[in-house]
Amino acid sequence: MCIMYKDYSKYQVFDFLHDDYFVETMLHPTLESSIFWKVLFESGKIDENVFLSAYALLKELHEQKPEVPEERIEILWQHITETNRKKQIKAKQICFLHYLAVACSIAGILFFSYRWIDGFNRSGITDIAKVNKVHTQYPDNQILLISGDHITEIEGTQVSVEHDTAGARLKINQQAVNFAQANAEEEQTPSRIYNELRVPYGKRAFLRLSDGSSIWVNTGTKVIYPSVFADDMREIYVEGEIYAEVFYDKDRPFFIQTSQLNIRVLGTILNVTAYKEDLKTHVVLVDGLIDVKPIDGKYTLVRPDQLFSYSEQSYALTTVQTENYTSWHKGIYLFKSEAIENILLRLARYYNVTMKLPPNPTGITVSGKLELKDDLSQILNGLLEIVPMNFVKKDNEYIIGYY
Repeated sequence: MCIMYKDYSKYQVFDFLHDDYFVETMLHPTLESSIFWKVLFESGKIDENVFLSAYALLKELHEQKPEVPEERIEILWQHITETNRKKQIKAKQICFLHYLAVACSIAGILFFSYRWIDGFNRSGITDIAKVNKVHTQYPDNQILLISGDHITEIEGTQVSVEHDTAGARLKINQQAVNFAQANAEEEQTPSRIYNELRVPYGKRAFLRLSDGSSIWVNTGTKVIYPSVFADDMREIYVEGEIYAEVFYDKDRPFFIQTSQLNIRVLGTILNVTAYKEDLKTHVVLVDGLIDVKPIDGKYTLVRPDQLFSYSEQSYALTTVQTENYTSWHKGIYLFKSEAIENILLRLARYYNVTMKLPPNPTGITVSGKLELKDDLSQILNGLLEIVPMNFVKKDNEYIIGYY
C-alpha cells in the first residue's frame, strides 16, 4: 500500500478510522510503520490529540461490543459529532458507518466514544472519594491506611506501603501484613477493596500499587485506590500531591482522578498537585504521554517537560524545568524566580506549621535549592541572607515580616 503522499495533517478521528493503513498498522504494527508515525509526530504533520483518540477508539472496537439501546444511539452520535464540527455531519456518518460495517457494530463504538469523552468513571472512584469526605475526622498526627472499617495507624515521618500483585498482602515499613485477614470480617475480595492512604501535613509516604506502579505521596495528601485493579483499566483518586512512575500496561490504561481533572496515563512519569485549598491544579509530565481533561472541558495532550495548569477560570500549557516541580520526592526543593510567598507557604505545608504572612504580595522572587531534611528555622535563617525579611517563632507558628 502506497502512503508516501498521503496528507494526514487535517485528518479527524473518522478519517483515521476509515484509513486502511492506519487501521492495519495500529492493530499489527511493524518497525517500518512505527518509524512512519514517529516521523509524522516529530514533524508536526499530525494532530496528536486526534490520533490518540482514534487509536483508543480502534482498540476498543476490536475488544468490546457492548449493547446500547437504539434510542440512545442518536444521542451518543450527536455527542461525538460535536467534537468534529469542521466536517459535515452527513459525510462523517457515511465514512464512519462504512468502517463500522467492516469492523463491528455501531452500538459498540458509539458506547465507547461516549465513555471516552466523559472521563472513564466506570469504577466510580470519584464517587467513593466524595463519600470518604464525610468520614470521621481522625487525628492528623499519624499516617493512616483505611480499608473499609479497618484503620491502620502508621508511625514515622516517612513511611512505605507496598501491595503485592494479588492484593491480599502488603508491607508497611518493610513489615509483612496479612491484608486479606484485616478485611475478612467484611467478606470482601481484594478486587472490591478500596483503600485510602492519608498522609497528614509534615509527613510523607511511598506507595507501591498492586500493578507495580510507584507513588510518592507528599504531605497533606490522600490517595484512594483498589487493592487490585480491574482487568481493563486502572484508576486512583488524588487530593494533594503525588509523584508517580506508572507501570506500562497497554491493555489497562491508568487514570488519575482529582476533583478537577481526569488524567489518562500510559507508562508515564508525572507529578500531580491538587490540594483542595489551592486555586490551581497542576500536572507536570517528566516522561511519556498523558491526556488531561478538566471536568468541564476537553482533552489536552501533554508532552514531556510541559506543565498543564488549571483553574476554574482558565487553563494553560507551558514548557518548564520539571525538577522544580518534582524534586520534593527526593527531599529537595528547587525553585526558579518563584514568589517568596509561594516558597514560604509551601514550606509551611511541608513542615506542618502555621505561617502568617503580610496580606499584600511583595513582588520578591527567589531562585535556589533547599534541603528539606533541614530544620525549618535553619531554612528560614538561610533565606534571611538573601531576602529582606524576618520571622518570629511561637510554638508551631511562624510570623513573617518584610522590611
